[in-house]
Amino acid sequence: EDYLNCDDSLMLGYFSPLDGYTLHITDLDPHSLSAGGGLEDVNLVKKYEISEEDYLKREDNFRAWKEAKKREDPSWSFAKEIKERQDAQRKKADPSFVPEPWKEVETSEESYKELAERIKVGDRCEVTLGGKRGEVRYVGKIPAIAAGWWVGVQYDEPVGKNDGSITSKLGRTSRFFECPPNYGGFLRPDKLLVGDYPERDIFDEEEEDE
Repeated sequence: EDYLNCDDSLMLGYFSPLDGYTLHITDLDPHSLSAGGGLEDVNLVKKYEISEEDYLKREDNFRAWKEAKKREDPSWSFAKEIKERQDAQRKKADPSFVPEPWKEVETSEESYKELAERIKVGDRCEVTLGGKRGEVRYVGKIPAIAAGWWVGVQYDEPVGKNDGSITSKLGRTSRFFECPPNYGGFLRPDKLLVGDYPERDIFDEEEEDE
């Protein structure tokens, strides 16, 4: 009761609030925005509106920017724009970084099927970008990542991103094969070659370097 009758000019710190406190505020000003429900019902808030004619007169409008991007690159999309910016940042941090070519997100459930059918579990393989080697442990679909066919690989070294399992955005984990942590990876069939790719001997590589 003393607090209710105190000086309205006092700052919040005067009341020594602690972590976990809940503040209940009652707005007694009948002319305030919150009194009429303006902070709860956005329809009560007056919004800025611009006519179609005035919008098109602006040289910096979004529609014009998007159309300019499309003229420069008919395959342009927001996803591609973001990837190019991320690649540029990684290239700046690591000049040796080689970005992968842009590809539209696959939406067909049968994409890469023809390539996947040429690969079988147990095949030795090598990733085309980076030369990582390993053994094919899974060939099939993985909806948790994206539509289409995928290849699960157990690498010879801990250069992977998982242990043969995938966790979806909903937090559900699906296992496709067993391997130690950081030895597993999932790639599109066009990202690897299968054949005579034996496990490398790190000692042989050290002798070659000498």
